Amino acid sequence: MRQNISGAEWRVMQVLWECGDSMTSAEIVKKIKSESERSPRTIKTLLQRLVAKGFVDFTIDPADSRVYHYTPKISEAECIKRENKDFLSLYYKGDVSGMLARFIGDSDLTSEQIKELSALLDAKREGTL
Repeated sequence: MRQNISGAEWRVMQVLWECGDSMTSAEIVKKIKSESERSPRTIKTLLQRLVAKGFVDFTIDPADSRVYHYTPKISEAECIKRENKDFLSLYYKGDVSGMLARFIGDSDLTSEQIKELSALLDAKREGTL
């Protein structure tokens, strides 16, 4: 069974992706704590879940065995691709055109946005997207 990322876990992943390098749990906690009410314990639990799910890896600091360095095992682009595929499968039975029709029908689009969507479809048809 494929593991998904919760909204709270997604924020932890974003922090790791934004950093572009490994981060200690203290650095991650500091970053997330500055923008939310999550406790350090909750943030560390989210990190543990992401490790268990295989989205994040860690190394132990050789100078201090109490310090863990976390890195994402999956890129943001790959993660979004997986989440999109799961969303499409779950809610639209894999029917991309049905999903797009629903989104377009339910949205207030400007003429500029309609042109952009049309250009994307043209590029897809021509094989340039």
